[in-house]
Formats: sequence, C-alpha cells, structure tokens
Amino acid sequence: MKVSVIVTCYNLSRYLPEALDSVLAQDFNDWECIVVNDGSEDSTSAVAKGYTEKDSRFHLLELKNGGVIRARNEGVKASCGEYLLFLDADDILFADYVGKAVHILDSRPDVLIVSGPAEPFSDGPAKIAIEIPPFSKDTMLARNSLHISSMLRRKDFDRAGGFNPDMAAGLEDWDLWLGVLENDGEVEMLPDPVLRYRIRRDSRNKRISNDTLKDLRRKLWEHHKVLYSKYFLDPVDTMEYRRLAYTNRKLSRLPGARILNLIKNLFR
Repeated sequence: MKVSVIVTCYNLSRYLPEALDSVLAQDFNDWECIVVNDGSEDSTSAVAKGYTEKDSRFHLLELKNGGVIRARNEGVKASCGEYLLFLDADDILFADYVGKAVHILDSRPDVLIVSGPAEPFSDGPAKIAIEIPPFSKDTMLARNSLHISSMLRRKDFDRAGGFNPDMAAGLEDWDLWLGVLENDGEVEMLPDPVLRYRIRRDSRNKRISNDTLKDLRRKLWEHHKVLYSKYFLDPVDTMEYRRLAYTNRKLSRLPGARILNLIKNLFR
C-alpha cells in the first residue's frame, strides 16, 4: 500500500461524506482510508460504514473519545501505507493532490514533506479569514506554514514520535512538522491548491486563549530547541506579537526595545 489517508471525526458526520468523496475522487488509486471515529455521538459510524461497504479501501476504527492526537496516532497504527496524509472530517482534497505528492516523494528522497496551498471556504455567512504564509524553514519556526493535510513518509512520522500528547490543547500539527524538519531535508510546495479548508466558528483553534497559546509556544521551543537555535527570529513576526497587537493597538506604537521585552516575557 502506497498511501494511508487518516480521517479523524468527532461529531462531524454532516461533513464526513464530502471528505470521503474527495478521497474516492483521487486520480491515484493505491490508497487506503482509515476513518477514525473518536467516540462521536452523531451518525459518524453509520456514514463511515456506508463507505466501507462500497469500497474495501475504506476501514473504520472505533475509539472512545480521547481527542484528535490520540485518534490520529491510533489511525496511523491501524494503517499500512508507506506515505501518510491526514484529513480532517470537514475538509476536502483536490482530486490530483495525492498522485502529485506521491510522485514527488517517490522521485525525491531529499523531500520530507509535500504540501500546497489551502483554499478556505465557509458554509454560511462567517467571514473567511485564514492566512498561511509562504513556506520557509525560518518562517516555520515563527508561524506554522504547513496545513495538517501535508503528505509525509511513515518513517519520518515515526522518527518524529508522531503527534505529541503534550500538545493536546492545540498546535500539534505544527509540533509534528518541526519534529520532521529536525532531520535534514526539503519541503516541496505544489503551486496549485491541494486542499479546501473549511472555516468553522466552533473550531478548536478559534478557542485557544492567549495564555494557552503562550504555553503551547513554550512547549514548541522546549520540544525543538536544537532546530530553533539554528535561526534568529524577528519577534515582530511571531504569532504572539500579532495577537497582542490585535488586542492592544497601543503595542504597535511602542519602541522596538519594549516590544522585544514583551515578546521575551511570553516565553518565561
């Protein structure tokens, strides 16, 4: 098996068919799809079983609710693909993505991760606001520039230790990508969109407080000190600064030295 697509779902059965249909629509056929039901109380199980009955490449893994990190890690354990791709149950893959990513990983041993632009969309009147900066290793230390549906090799996932339970409050995908990039290698960014990323007001990331974000960023530093030590970060380009500036407009008028001190305090 070449590719394992790991789809985790918790009470998102209304969106799950779109995600699974996008896997079915891939122009590359050597894949399996592990649907991980993380203790949902809706019809997730029934929806997933419908796909397992019509295509043997779909498999359902039922778990008691334990959070997305455990669900993804257990999904990987239940899979057998050489390459891994994680897909949230409310997102949609472009039909040519898997094939293009496989071709790059097959032909470029120096590439650790294949990704591409994510196209945001919303079901309702909610304002669409997602900004993923262009990828570079130094930017990646300040802001996550790889979405969860980037493709990587299983061996690199294992080497990085999988998704770290210490990041249960969020940013676990960022933590994983940094772990993978600690090994010398490249990231290949495809030019065309590879993912439709659904914007929901009730998503976990929108509920992360400034205090929680501060703690998570400290954990990122602690987990990847060697990688961070290779680069000098401009504090003005960090997410903490952007969030502080948003909540306190006066910050943008402070002298540079005071800004540096504020950013340093975030990691104490």
